[in-house]
Amino acid sequence: MRTVLTLAAALAMLAPLGVSAADIPSSGALPHGGSYVMYADTTVPTSAIDLWFRAPGAGYDDATPGISRLAATAAAAGTLVSGKTLAQFVHDAGGTLTINVYPDIVGVSIVVPSTWARRTIAAASAAYFDPRIDENALKAAQKDEAVLSVTRKYSSDDLLHDALFAEIFPSGPAHFPPLPGTVAQIVNLSLAQVQQFAARAFRSANATMTLAGNVNAADLAAVTAGTPGKADAPIGSPVAPSPEPAKITGNVSGIGLAWTGPGISDERAATAMDFIADYLFRDRTGVVAKALGNTGDTYVAGQFITLHDPGVMLVTIGGSAAAHAQQLVLDSVAKLATPLDPATFAAAQQAFLYHLGADTQLPVEQADNLGWYAVEGNPSYAPSDPSSSYWRRAEQLDPAYVAAIAKRYLAHPVVVTLTSTSKETAS
Repeated sequence: MRTVLTLAAALAMLAPLGVSAADIPSSGALPHGGSYVMYADTTVPTSAIDLWFRAPGAGYDDATPGISRLAATAAAAGTLVSGKTLAQFVHDAGGTLTINVYPDIVGVSIVVPSTWARRTIAAASAAYFDPRIDENALKAAQKDEAVLSVTRKYSSDDLLHDALFAEIFPSGPAHFPPLPGTVAQIVNLSLAQVQQFAARAFRSANATMTLAGNVNAADLAAVTAGTPGKADAPIGSPVAPSPEPAKITGNVSGIGLAWTGPGISDERAATAMDFIADYLFRDRTGVVAKALGNTGDTYVAGQFITLHDPGVMLVTIGGSAAAHAQQLVLDSVAKLATPLDPATFAAAQQAFLYHLGADTQLPVEQADNLGWYAVEGNPSYAPSDPSSSYWRRAEQLDPAYVAAIAKRYLAHPVVVTLTSTSKETAS
């Protein structure tokens, strides 16, 4: 039976009202270097266990695009003392393992039945804090990355994301895509290069383990690998003073727009940018989505990417009416420089709070959220923590301040036009 909740009732369930000590994540040091953040809920049957590292996607010299993902995948494919790889272990547990690589960070996400939590903590920490990457593990990782690299060429959203970041950041890790453009760049990376990167990036001192769902602090004793030390600082990239519009070609088409915004330390402004993204670009409920109406294959996707400094508001557009959608986006953003009327703002703010709660309910979402904000440099701001400063900032937003932020940050977008050289349509 499906239960339909009214917005008010759902907000009462999701918003962090009357937060108790049990609702506040615990944190501390791992047994052999590194830190952890744990948001326990023993009423659920699953455990989410993530490892997050500050690591440059194109290597420490920015000369080897894709090495971060290659090393992360190879570590999961290395044979543990048990005789299994981490990937095999998670499969046998009936769980899922996901590796997400960004210009400045790596996130390894594992979800398993709660009865496997302690063993998963042991296996994951062993795989990364003491990586056993050999030729077989490297070959498996190269095959996986080659497939992803080819697939990415047919995703207009990914291509536009990479191109926009390349324009905004003329150098540094954020200038390079997480996956190299050619298979040759993947297979030409040597075992020694990957081993050296993994040893430096995935050391326990540089790790944050985030745990959510049915987890227990006593299970952290299962971490036996690692060496204490100092974590790397958040990784930034230089910003172009006046990014230029760009035109690129590919197998698909689309339009991308981006604006640089506040860093993660400016909590009030970053929250306002999240509110703007939710109000304008939320799928189905956003102002732009509603205005598009029945336009067939045309779509707009937008989000504010909270980064160390600066954050990026990024919008991707696809479909046969992309030019019309682009103008709609620009007009909608421009209107926000004038404060919303009180009733419209109040409704939008309540919807934002509801979406905030809805998007951080599951253990996998909570562990991911806690890890992202920790490695970007502001763990106490993570929205999945009901006691975090994020919720206070969201509840304190007002129309005048949101308009001021829109006027300050969203006046001059970087625009990238992706033209298809084939008969494929935008993805």
